[in-house]
Amino acid sequence: MIEADWVIVTAPTDRGADPAVVLEPALAVLAARHQAVTFRSAVLGGGSSTVTEVLDDAVRAGAASVMVLSGQTLADRRMDAWFRRVIGHWLRQQPAGTAPEVRIGGSLADAERYADLVEDVAVHGGAAARDTTAPLACRAWEQIPAFSRHVLVCRGPRCSANGAPETQAALTDALEAQALGDDDVLVTLTGCLFPCSQAPVVAVYPDGVWYAGLTADRVATVVEQHLVGGEPIRGWIGERASRP
Repeated sequence: MIEADWVIVTAPTDRGADPAVVLEPALAVLAARHQAVTFRSAVLGGGSSTVTEVLDDAVRAGAASVMVLSGQTLADRRMDAWFRRVIGHWLRQQPAGTAPEVRIGGSLADAERYADLVEDVAVHGGAAARDTTAPLACRAWEQIPAFSRHVLVCRGPRCSANGAPETQAALTDALEAQALGDDDVLVTLTGCLFPCSQAPVVAVYPDGVWYAGLTADRVATVVEQHLVGGEPIRGWIGERASRP
């Protein structure tokens, strides 16, 4: 019996595949087996729902207890440490007496059934590898896009826990409002850009401007004044270390 109202199955990022899509069949099976429990997926960093966003959903749903566990089959102590820090940060932000009990599950690889899982996949033989797959090179990827500015939105663990999802969404909306597409401004979601204490961090190139604390309410101003008007907002630029 699962002694939690919610179970959140996590992945480090959504690069390569959306965990919500990959985990959906398994979570549906679990939901059918444990009908009183809500099962959700989340990422530490990236464009999908982050663990702090899903924890917020659990609070809104009235969950009294939440289990957070890694969906990775191999233990990653570095990522586990990040999840613990992000969850701890989230707990500190909750008003006194309002947060559910949050427990962190052990590694799936530590379970005895992991050997059975590997054996089951091997017994079924898998699918044959082919030499007819698409090539790594493609003519469509031979040229650098003709954008004038490249905007890097940090979706590392700290930024993702400190407003980056809202900043990313606001940037998408503001660029659409100005009719700016990828050929004008190319937006890339990145891993950690390092000045985590200045979160959310957004960098604009070739200008070399790094905005600190670029919360969602500031994004439209940056788009209008900097990306359209060409004038960086100096008061919002983060502190940069000096070179020796």
